[in-house]
Amino acid sequence: MNSVERVLTTINLKEPDRVPLDLGGPISGITKIAYDGLKTHLEMRELPSVVWDRMQQLVEIDERVLQRFGIDFRHIRLNPPRKEEIKEVSGESFVNEWGITFRRSGYYFEIVDDLSPLYKASSIDDVESYRGPKPHEGRFGGLREKAKKLSEQGFAVTCDAFTGGVLELPVWLRGFKKFYHDLVANPEFADALLDRASELLKMFWGAFLDEVGDYAHIVLIGDDYGMQQGMLISPKMWREKVKDRMGELFSFIKQKGKVKIELHSCGSVRPIVGDLIEIGLDVLNPVQPRAKDMDSFQLKKEFADRICFHGGIDIQYVLPTGSPKDVQDEVRTRIQAFAPGGGYILAAAHNIQPDVPPTNVVALYDAVQKYGMYPIG
Repeated sequence: MNSVERVLTTINLKEPDRVPLDLGGPISGITKIAYDGLKTHLEMRELPSVVWDRMQQLVEIDERVLQRFGIDFRHIRLNPPRKEEIKEVSGESFVNEWGITFRRSGYYFEIVDDLSPLYKASSIDDVESYRGPKPHEGRFGGLREKAKKLSEQGFAVTCDAFTGGVLELPVWLRGFKKFYHDLVANPEFADALLDRASELLKMFWGAFLDEVGDYAHIVLIGDDYGMQQGMLISPKMWREKVKDRMGELFSFIKQKGKVKIELHSCGSVRPIVGDLIEIGLDVLNPVQPRAKDMDSFQLKKEFADRICFHGGIDIQYVLPTGSPKDVQDEVRTRIQAFAPGGGYILAAAHNIQPDVPPTNVVALYDAVQKYGMYPIG
């Protein structure tokens, strides 16, 4: 099987020749510090380290590294915005094209709540007057040719998320505390902002898929609903405020291209997995193994015939602090849990962080040759 055959077979819940592997997206990537260490370990120090995601400090992964690990995915993302669409406040902070301010905090850049573009909004008119960025040729130029080439080479082409989703984008535009407060105390305002965000997301995804839809296999949407011990909002509120809007976005995307939809949502999201399947989700990421009620074996038992799982390798303890043997054991456990019958794409349960030793990255992907070949032992 080539990579696209392998990936689509497993997403369609059938067994491929081996478990597919991902590395390089906005939630399956590697940070610059970790990548620099990995290049040195692989004796590829001469390869460049180009940061493409400033907020998360993610780098472009050289094709030679992807080939070394047998990665099945190639990620297509929007070209950077024009210079005039980004405001550099200083080397320690910037404002992106959505008007969201980020300030350096440790390795990363964090959102500054009280500088969010709708932080001071007081009416629905304020929400409706927010224009946001517009898709333009510069964001999509050359992507069709790139996607076509990668697809013809037999790779699974993923269109990467470019901002938060139906819930997350309103949170970023309004500020975390204010928007979660709005959901309860000012529901009409919250509804207006959810609707405005949904409109903007459809506009961008429509333009993206008009450009590359013929050659894309997967669309990745990021929209965090969970934390370590539970959901950020109640399952009831999620169903009232997010479910139908997300379902409309899924339907819109699937009308634009013959693509599978993958959702990235960190944390404990077990209460709404069935709802996500109901509205058309094909792949759930990152199935964070240490979050509450996210036991890999239980998830597979309950949803094996309805959804594909992506991720699962513990990024909180095993990858940063375990030995290579611990990482191999972790890979084996996740494969035994998720892979029988198909329906599992292996990756870390989020981006590979600066504290992950390069030996553990190598152990992660090399273990698949031992444990990830079908039939699963």
